[in-house]
Amino acid sequence: MVAGLAVERRYICWGTDLVDFDNDGYPDILIVSGTVYPELESVFPTRFPRRTPRILFRNQGDGTFKEIGDEAGLAISARHSSRGAAFGDFDNDGDMDVLIMNRNEPPSLLRNDAPPDNHWVKIRLEGTKSNRSAIGARVLAHYGGKVQAQAVTSQISYLSVNDPRLHFGLGAATTADIEIYWPSGAKESYAGLAAGQLHTIKEGKGRIPGRPFAK
Repeated sequence: MVAGLAVERRYICWGTDLVDFDNDGYPDILIVSGTVYPELESVFPTRFPRRTPRILFRNQGDGTFKEIGDEAGLAISARHSSRGAAFGDFDNDGDMDVLIMNRNEPPSLLRNDAPPDNHWVKIRLEGTKSNRSAIGARVLAHYGGKVQAQAVTSQISYLSVNDPRLHFGLGAATTADIEIYWPSGAKESYAGLAAGQLHTIKEGKGRIPGRPFAK
């Protein structure tokens, strides 16, 4: 059961995250689901199906969410028995994609295409006094009169690890002011960071040239 949302179906939910899939500046919710006891389907086929769809809620920007299904694509409405879900921009095109682990079948890699008129910014942190991966750091992005907060974590949701680069959808805004609260207790601020870019920031050193992940 999905608590606190208008969902009456009895789905067992696993991988979950708040992610701005359309870069409009309002994070959405994606949940993957899957039964624990597939043998129940033969006895209760409608109440306890073996395979269940992914559940996507679009942030309406007014404090409410609207569930969307088929209009989000077949990858959302398709039924699987899923567990973990990792979120990140695997193709580096400026929007967030999803890798979903399914029971007894190959994983699903969901490629997302956000509206091109919506902007985004990515922040990658490297600690010095703090741990090198900057786990525990909090980042606030101020843009267009709004603010988003994200944290660098070692794990998200059920047995899953996200892209360590923090992704902020900005909507129509073309710049963002960034505040970083490092685990060491230090605070840094960067004004007017350009949208459409990955900004790599080293603790106490400021912005540095981005480096690819090691092979």
